[in-house]
Amino acid sequence: MDKKESKKGFWSTLFAPKKKSSCCCNSNIIVDEDVKPVQSCGCSDDSTEAAETSCCATAPGVKVSEVLVLGPGCAKCKETYKVVERVISENNLDVKLSKIEDIAEMMKFNIMATPAVVVDGTVKIKGHVPSADEVKKVLGI
Repeated sequence: MDKKESKKGFWSTLFAPKKKSSCCCNSNIIVDEDVKPVQSCGCSDDSTEAAETSCCATAPGVKVSEVLVLGPGCAKCKETYKVVERVISENNLDVKLSKIEDIAEMMKFNIMATPAVVVDGTVKIKGHVPSADEVKKVLGI
């Protein structure tokens, strides 16, 4: 068995060179250098297809029923809630908007950065306060 073919140990895997891959939704995915990244968000590598079928956007005509804003109650989380609330009210959407501040509940969505916006059970925005246009995009407006 060659050295290249040998199994990697814990420490060599932990400290092996990594590369960053990104998709159309600006989600950075860090993977081992010898592994071809799979877009966890469902985007394809074809940038034209990704632009047309952005994983972050809800398809036009699809009715959103629930939006959750996840965050521990910090200023950015409160601002995110206000932005989402304003977009929903300005567009007269019949959407249930909830705020989740419980860490255990937030962990169910596997997020590592707050604030996060979850649309019908799928994390669409995370780690920053979204603009109104970004919220409209994820709500399919």
